[in-house]
Amino acid sequence: MKLALLAPLFALAACTPATDQASSDLSGKPKDATLTFDASWNETTSGPIAASTKPHLSYDASRLPTCRGEQNGIAQWALTAHYKLNGGPEQTATVAGLNAESDPRLAIDEPGDLEMWFQATNRWGCVAYDSNFGANYHFVVVEDPTKPKWIGNAASVVSRQTCNDGKPCDADRKGLDQGFLFDTWARQRAAITGVFFDVYRANTTEFDNPDLWKELDVEVHLRPTGASAFETRYVDFFERHGNDARYQLSIRSIDPLGAQSIADASSCPSAKLTLTPDGQYVETSVDFYFTVNGKELRPAPGKTFVGRFQDYANTYAPCMH
Repeated sequence: MKLALLAPLFALAACTPATDQASSDLSGKPKDATLTFDASWNETTSGPIAASTKPHLSYDASRLPTCRGEQNGIAQWALTAHYKLNGGPEQTATVAGLNAESDPRLAIDEPGDLEMWFQATNRWGCVAYDSNFGANYHFVVVEDPTKPKWIGNAASVVSRQTCNDGKPCDADRKGLDQGFLFDTWARQRAAITGVFFDVYRANTTEFDNPDLWKELDVEVHLRPTGASAFETRYVDFFERHGNDARYQLSIRSIDPLGAQSIADASSCPSAKLTLTPDGQYVETSVDFYFTVNGKELRPAPGKTFVGRFQDYANTYAPCMH
């Protein structure tokens, strides 16, 4: 919280919170609102502020007339907007003076509380604040309407058994946060080899929606052991599950092993291989997570799911030098 230590007390003005559903353009993306701080000490928004947007910031510099000054015709002062989302890291945008941005914007990446205040400074040490008497200005950020309300029920199924016309059996589902092992038995015998998860978005997933593929951009981001970057692929719709859309990632489609024979090192998988303690198998793993319209599904923030893959060691002998 910033106090107006060197500035006069500024008039208390009520913020206009954005509490309605965010408006959107023809593509379905939420519009970038404009936050206006005018000379009459009004703080208004042109519409709801939505996550995943970059609202415009219009600030009348007459609200903070102190700390001005020039040298050789060049402004030696600046007005800076400071803001936080949900008490997180502080971010800034320069709204007037030296190095002022022509179209100052805020980076809004999550819903919740947007806290703002303004600071005037100059090269000679002057500091003043427009901070709503030290309480700062607060606005409500609504959820991006294009993102799903919920993603979850992530599970793997590796099984010979099928249920309900060849579909996975609920009894075979294992929580994906435990990871999975895809070994020689699974590669040769399993009828069901998939990772499944459910997605809910209002007015989108509750019915047999022919436009679901247009409205939900569902992707997996994969990184084999030893790789530095993630590869992105689309994930297939599997079925509607109650009010949710269920998606399936084929484990076989991401298996870095499974070779019939390898004659030389040029045919080796790109993933890093290690021998199991008994020396009978090679093993590698794949880290992955999912996104739906940019909303992430991970086992924990910043973490990835892990799939382990094994195959016969003698097949990969040219790769183990």
